[in-house]
Amino acid sequence: MEKHRLEWLQSENELLKRRIAELEHTLEVQEWGAQLFHESEIPQLLLDLETGAVFAANAAARRFYGEQIIQQGHIDCICAEGMRWQRDLRALVEKNQYGVRVSRQNVYANEVRIVEAHYTLVRLRRRPVVHLICFDITDRVRAQQELELSHSRYQAFIQLSSEAIWRNMMTGPIPVQLPVEEQIDLIFERSYLAECNLAYCREWGVHRPDELTGTFMRERVSPENPLNREMICQFILNGYRLSNWIRTENLHGKDICHLCSYQGIVDNGYLYGMWGVFRDITELIRTQRALEASEARYRHFVEHANEAIWRLDMREPIDIRLPVEQQIEQIFARAYLAECNRAYARKFGHETPELLVGASLSALLDATDEKILALVRTLAEHNYRIEGLVSVEKLPGSAERVFLNSITGVIENGKLIRLWGVQTDITEMRRLQQELDRAYRLESIGRLAGGIAHDFNNVLTAVMGYAELARGRVQDETVQRYLEGIQTASARAADLNKQLLAYARRQVIQPAPMNLGQWLEGTKDILSRVLPENIRLRTHPTTDLWQVSADPNLLLQIVLNLVVNARDAMPGGGTITLRLSNKTLRRTRAHSIPNGRYVLLEVEDTGTGIPPEVLPHIFEPFYTTKPMGQGTGMGLAAVQGAVQQLGGHIEVRTEVGKGTCFSVYFPRLEPPRPPRRTP
Repeated sequence: MEKHRLEWLQSENELLKRRIAELEHTLEVQEWGAQLFHESEIPQLLLDLETGAVFAANAAARRFYGEQIIQQGHIDCICAEGMRWQRDLRALVEKNQYGVRVSRQNVYANEVRIVEAHYTLVRLRRRPVVHLICFDITDRVRAQQELELSHSRYQAFIQLSSEAIWRNMMTGPIPVQLPVEEQIDLIFERSYLAECNLAYCREWGVHRPDELTGTFMRERVSPENPLNREMICQFILNGYRLSNWIRTENLHGKDICHLCSYQGIVDNGYLYGMWGVFRDITELIRTQRALEASEARYRHFVEHANEAIWRLDMREPIDIRLPVEQQIEQIFARAYLAECNRAYARKFGHETPELLVGASLSALLDATDEKILALVRTLAEHNYRIEGLVSVEKLPGSAERVFLNSITGVIENGKLIRLWGVQTDITEMRRLQQELDRAYRLESIGRLAGGIAHDFNNVLTAVMGYAELARGRVQDETVQRYLEGIQTASARAADLNKQLLAYARRQVIQPAPMNLGQWLEGTKDILSRVLPENIRLRTHPTTDLWQVSADPNLLLQIVLNLVVNARDAMPGGGTITLRLSNKTLRRTRAHSIPNGRYVLLEVEDTGTGIPPEVLPHIFEPFYTTKPMGQGTGMGLAAVQGAVQQLGGHIEVRTEVGKGTCFSVYFPRLEPPRPPRRTP
């Protein structure tokens, strides 16, 4: 019994010793871990998995983050990119118990640093804890970004350079101690293109660098050409360096001059490759050779031109920010004639420009002449750039002359230093134009009178015919029909008279502010009555239309004529679309319609379109393509007259076989400005 008890005690003693050893080992591991945690120079944190609270931070972490942030006791105060533990990070840690995450974190002195956080999910006393080891990689990331940026800049500089840049490498290094001729042969044999830019590609007629890279130098440059061998020889003799070497070679059947610079890649007595830059100076050399001839041609052209060409220089630059009147005063005080041609000299009664050069502007032009002042004022108001401006000048010993002016100012740093001008004498052209206009007006009046007489004659014939038939049948129903015919013919005569008045802009109108969208809705029934069943009428008014000033009767005449015209262009049926919208025209638009704000009415059909030879005549009175008796030719002429009477503009776009669209621009009625408040 005692023996068994002694054996049991010995067994228990051994178990106790092993347990004590395990506890001592665990204590040593904990002390070692605590020492690694607290004495480490790497910031470390312990977080509660459930809440994200910071319940332990080593000294390095306290220095890195600062006591103020650590004392707040939560990982959310450390994250600087809007990250939250419960929303963004906890699920990530639970899913991946070991991992690395790069983030931006708040640190000491309100600074944000880039941190690479290594996290591990462990259990301490049955409590899930996240152990964070944080490495500050801000400088490394920034250095990497700078490196990538530098590489991008390098690539952009190389690829976008106008000069051809390339790099050749050798399939095997070449000893620099070899004889020069042997090195030349080896360079041609081993050198291949490793890198080039787009400018280099263009020289060889390709579009991408990968079409050339990898090709050998001997494939692009002939080793047998003495000039090529001499260039490589000079490269070697100058210490594997060559600058400003002009090489002439034949590429694609034409001679090209290149200004070449080479730099060898030499290390430990071996040539590994070379950098090269060359610029195409073919045009530069040609330009230099042709400069004197070009200058002579320019002088000859200017001197013998029929237009008066001149240049004014300012003795002192003129600030263009000054008031316009002050700029005009300084122009007359400071400008002098620096250059002119014979045509300009002849304006003032001289045969050679030398007699005028140096004269002040006030001596050439009358500074008190209102027409001259208006020209200079217009020039200043248009930033010293005008084209096609007409001026009237009274020259010594002659009557007034009319000139077409194009003037360009040279402005530097907000100051006018020079004026270039070209003047064309259009006095005779203006006189001929006025005579032509008078002749055209007389012709138009004759055509108009003849058309009126013709149409009224037809109408009166109808009236007389119906009146004759009405005799003796006053009580008969047939007479009533005749009388109805008389009324129809009379109405037609009245409508024709209205069209004539609209064309001549003699019609009495009563404009009033109105909304075209509301007006169009009220006229849909009237417009529908003039259309057959196979033509559909669609309207697309825009909400919040601007108001216009217009006469409803004149508007109805415009729209009705356009709709009827569209109907006649669609004998087989189709669609007529009426659109209304607000439209603002700016300077980039063609000058046929002035810039401004308009309400745009578009009448578009899907008809036959207008042939190009007919299009220039569509607004002419009595011009029609319809058969005899089916049209007066006054419809579109009346529309144009009515639109102009309302202050608007009309234009047309068409395509044969696809349809026509008439665009009518009505000026916006600007709302009245509120009265200024007096102080």
